[in-house]
This record gives sequence, C-alpha cells and structure tokens, in this order.
Amino acid sequence: MTRRLALRKPKRRTKRTLLLVGGAGRMGRPFARLFRRKGFAVRIADPAGAPRGFPAGTFDDAAEADVVLIAASLDHAAAALTAVLDRNPTGLVFDIASVKAPLLPLFSRAREGGVAIASAHPMFGPDARLSGRDFLVLDAGDKAAARRVARLFAGEGLKIRTMPAAEHDRWVGRTMGFAHLVALVSAFSLAELGISRDDVDGRATTTFRHLLALVGPILDQDPALTRAIQTENPEAPSVIDHLAEQVEALRHLLFEGDGSHLEARLAAVRAALR
Repeated sequence: MTRRLALRKPKRRTKRTLLLVGGAGRMGRPFARLFRRKGFAVRIADPAGAPRGFPAGTFDDAAEADVVLIAASLDHAAAALTAVLDRNPTGLVFDIASVKAPLLPLFSRAREGGVAIASAHPMFGPDARLSGRDFLVLDAGDKAAARRVARLFAGEGLKIRTMPAAEHDRWVGRTMGFAHLVALVSAFSLAELGISRDDVDGRATTTFRHLLALVGPILDQDPALTRAIQTENPEAPSVIDHLAEQVEALRHLLFEGDGSHLEARLAAVRAALR
C-alpha cells in the first residue's frame, strides 16, 4: 500500500512591524501609507489617534517592533525618542526631525544600550512626491543602522545621501534655514512695500515670480515650525548675522565706487556656485 505523504502547508510569512510615533501628523501620514505599501504592519502611536485604516499603538509596542520611526513634531521629538528608548527596543530606531541637536545625547544613549539607532531628514514637505527629492540619512554612530534606513527608502526615486548626524544642523542651518530666512525677510519686506501677490499679473518679471515661489511655502508653513527650525538649530544665529552682514556689504558694492568691486565679487561668486 502506497503511503500518501501529507502535504505541508507553507508557513505564513509574518509581516514586519513598524511603529510610527507621531503618525497622525502631516509628515507621519504619508510615511504610514508608504510603509504599508512596502509590506509593513504599521501601528500608529499618536495622542491624536491613528489615521483611518491604521491600528493604534503605544510606546510599549516599540519593544518588539522591527522598526520604530519617530515622526513627532520638532518640540516633541526628544521626548518621543526618550520614551522609545525606555522600552529597550530590539529593532531599528530612527527619527525624521529637522533639527538634531536635542537628539544627539539620546543617540549616544541608544548606542550604549545596544540599540540600532540612526536618523534621517526628508528634505521636502508632506505633500511632495518622493521621486527626485533629496533625502538625508544621518549616521548616528551605527553605520549598519544608517544603511538599513537607506534601504528602507530605496526604490522610491529619492536622491539619498548619508552624512554624520553631528554635521546635520550646520548643513541644514546654511541651506534650508538660510532659505527660510531669505523667504521670511522677503515676505516681510514685500508686505511693508505694499506689494501684493494678487496684483502682479502682467507686470512681474521672471525673477520676481521666482521670489514669490520662494515666499509662498514659508507663509503657508506652521509658524511654530518656522520658529523652531531657527531657534532650535544652534547654527541659526550665525547664519542670521551673516545674512545681515552681506546685505550691508551689498549696499557698499552698489552705491560706492565705480562698480568694479561688484563685478569682481559677482565673478568670484559665479565661480564658487557653478
């Protein structure tokens, strides 16, 4: 008699779990959808509750989650990371805060506790398409963890660069922070000069429209975030001082001498920026 072999049912693969802290926020919601699409079982830990279609989670879920992503607002990011580390997480932990200074001591604590810690900074807003956008991965002292974060976002068309977490604020203060400052000063000046965005059609140069394009997003941004990006970044005061110095230097170049100094300065700047 032929003995029939019982067919073994293939084991059902368990989804990787991701706890998204702050997942109800403007940046959290798109990342929740992204990682669900990537096959993660996403849980949301947020005082505002979980967005529709996602189960609610708690900080206690951080202990066993494969990945913990902290997308809390800038003023709550350090407290959220502290709460996660208090649970002794066994998976990968990273944040997407736009200022890292308050988190650097916590990165050290995580490394000392054997936590796979890294950081990231999406260099775009919550409504932007990912393809073609810049995305910073920050090495918080664990290169393997930083590589894991980069792999999480692979395949999305992002321009991913890695740099040390300790260098982040200096870079961002001189790029994003500087752009915000220029936009704010321009917006304040335009308002004082009595120029309205609604009254430019037919009489605006291309450069002026570029300026309006820079100003628009900063006016629509949450004022608390606009302030925090400057006040929480230790590089911001020196950048503000530098901007003020350059405005005064430009006054001298424009209105003193015969223009040769301005020409030389512009030539040097073109060589530096091209």
